[in-house]
Amino acid sequence: VQRVYSPEELHKKAEAEKVRRLAEAESAIAPLARAVKLNIATDEEIKRLEAWELYSVMVNRVDTSKLDWPDKPAINDWQD
Repeated sequence: VQRVYSPEELHKKAEAEKVRRLAEAESAIAPLARAVKLNIATDEEIKRLEAWELYSVMVNRVDTSKLDWPDKPAINDWQD
C-alpha cells in the first residue's frame, strides 16, 4: 500500500528538497568561487562555477507548489 501525502506534507517535502538542492549547489560553488577569487581558476572551473550558480538561482526560483526542478550540472560535462 502506497502512502498518500496531504498537500501540506507534499509542500513540506518539496521545501526540504529545495533546501537540500540549494545546499548541494552551495557546496559545489564555494571552492570554485574561491579559486576564481584567488585568480587560480582554470577555464573548466569557471564554466563549472557558472553552471552551478545558474542551477542555484533556478532552484531558488522553483515554486514548491508546482515542482519543476532544473537539471543539476553533470560532472562529466566538464571532462574532455
